[in-house]
Amino acid sequence: MIRLVLVDMDRALGTRDGRPLEQAVLERLHKVLHAGVLLAPMTARDRAQALALLRGDESCLQNAVLQDGARLIVGGMPLPGAASRAAGARALMRRLGVAPEEVLVLGGASADAELLSALPNSVTTRDSSQAARTCARTVVPGVREDGVAALLDDVAQAAQWGEEPAFLREAGSGSGPRAELGAEAPVETAKGHAAVPLLAGAAVVVASFVAYLSDTFPSIAGMMVLSVGLLVGVALFYMGLSQRRDAQKARKAARAARADGSRPRR
Repeated sequence: MIRLVLVDMDRALGTRDGRPLEQAVLERLHKVLHAGVLLAPMTARDRAQALALLRGDESCLQNAVLQDGARLIVGGMPLPGAASRAAGARALMRRLGVAPEEVLVLGGASADAELLSALPNSVTTRDSSQAARTCARTVVPGVREDGVAALLDDVAQAAQWGEEPAFLREAGSGSGPRAELGAEAPVETAKGHAAVPLLAGAAVVVASFVAYLSDTFPSIAGMMVLSVGLLVGVALFYMGLSQRRDAQKARKAARAARADGSRPRR
């Protein structure tokens, strides 16, 4: 069961441009708190700046990792931190008595990469930094696509029932490949593989004609060689065309899926 949510403000919650948190996201943070789950925003900013981005809401800043770990807030009390955001988060976890498997980290900044790699329940957004996407186990749509809101709703609802969040059960939090929620599985498209049977088919047909015209075989045997060569060549050529067509369809579907995933909801 998740007891603590560590959440990056600047990238994951969408405040890096200095705009306050969207009201809908702030309401989701309240749902998490009301469900009995601890909340700890993480940011490179100081307390005053973080509070301004939280629209002055003190309840969301009772626990926090500030100034990339250099300052902590634990139970409303400011404390010295550590040399990095990950070290500060671990110090906060120790003070709160929360085990790593009881923590959900929603990171987005490059500074979150170490923490996303270390904790089993690590999540980032599609619009996060490359370092965060590489290290996180699960990827969700961004704030403006309602992915973060859905994730926080999932955590709050599961906490009320004393269960693991649904996305952890589906994605497999303990092991296995990373999952991307809200998107189809990536389509593997063959690159260059279609050219092999195409070239092989053409080569077989040419070789058959050369063998037939060179009088290497008697007339009947030559006709058989030519016939078999033509059949094999046409089969290989058709196989190559089919693979090329399937690869083009797969690439088109992948582009459509990426375009649909990046389109903001209204």
